[in-house]
Amino acid sequence: MSEAVARINENVYTVRDRVIAVVPVTSTVSRRIRTSSQLGGKMVNLAYGKECKSIVFMDSGHSLLLAEPALEVRKKIWG
Repeated sequence: MSEAVARINENVYTVRDRVIAVVPVTSTVSRRIRTSSQLGGKMVNLAYGKECKSIVFMDSGHSLLLAEPALEVRKKIWG
């Protein structure tokens, strides 16, 4: 049985069941969503001053900006 909470880095933890998608910042989908007005202040920058490399979309409408590559984040969340 896997745990419900995934540790992405030493400061960021997320609930696995709440994650909808993990995409690279450079993808067309993430660019469209970032520029759209649908975000409404629900974007959380968790890169801690580093360059953002991936975005985690949550079922609550929040988007988490992370410094880790998308492939690495996917492995940490879903194994």
